[in-house]
Amino acid sequence: MKRIVLFLLALLLMTGCHSVAAAPAAPNTSSLSNESPAPVVPATTDAPSAEEAAPALQSLLLYRFTDLSAGPMFSFDLDQDGVEESFSFALRPDDEWATAISMDDDTIILENGDEPVWAEIVDLDPESPFYNLLIVLDYGSDSYGTVELHPENGQLVRGRSIFGDYRIVDDGLRFCERTDLLGTNFGYRTYHGDQLLSDSIWFDMKPPTEEELNGDLAELIDFSTVIHCAMPVPCIIDGQETTLPEDTCFYCLRFMDPEVDLVMEICTLEGIVAQLFFYDDEDEPHDPYRIYDSQQDEYFDNLLWAD
Repeated sequence: MKRIVLFLLALLLMTGCHSVAAAPAAPNTSSLSNESPAPVVPATTDAPSAEEAAPALQSLLLYRFTDLSAGPMFSFDLDQDGVEESFSFALRPDDEWATAISMDDDTIILENGDEPVWAEIVDLDPESPFYNLLIVLDYGSDSYGTVELHPENGQLVRGRSIFGDYRIVDDGLRFCERTDLLGTNFGYRTYHGDQLLSDSIWFDMKPPTEEELNGDLAELIDFSTVIHCAMPVPCIIDGQETTLPEDTCFYCLRFMDPEVDLVMEICTLEGIVAQLFFYDDEDEPHDPYRIYDSQQDEYFDNLLWAD
């Protein structure tokens, strides 16, 4: 209970109160952001010139591991000293579940897996004296992980690893990451800089469109796009502790970074935004999270889980 009270205070400071939208349209989530409000720019302010605008992040080289036999990858001046380095790879060094990435004679072992998918060079920070090498590996069942590498003093150094794959957007890398809250789900947030700093404590999800919500509801429930409450569910609505009644249907909006708290923000088909709180259950490997004393499958009867 103490954790919920502390979270509510933080949530009120971050987001303000939530509003109710007309069913079945998706809610206006602009007031849900944890970020500071954008400053109001006078209408007479000129747009920044091309020289003043921050350069968009671009791919400098993309290499796909189509042949998973050890060998050379490419040459590239990763440390920007005017001389290209040669990059190569090898799988399962010392019979370990790992991938070896070499820059000239220096090798780093990635224990993340032995199924590399692609390698990409980007410049995450134009102010730093090197480029960044991103390695994406398949953990199995299309579960991906990304490792950032960069040179320091002639050697490859491992930076941050993120359990997810990404795509390049103007202001950084947009990662797709997994959660086991309310079944197996995925959310998106962006990262920037050499340290791959996250831009939000929230992962945004892809809610169903208004057209989908006005369509076959039974199909949305079958695919767990819309979740059905089998019993009353404890939640927070407008900063107050309450419950979602039995037979309530809702869809997911976003979930919080688990390093901060285990929270899923949802929206009912009537347009009411609520927060669900989860707790670790180390004794249950199939469903590691619960709501108070009950497992998720007790509250909801249509959750889907990946293998």
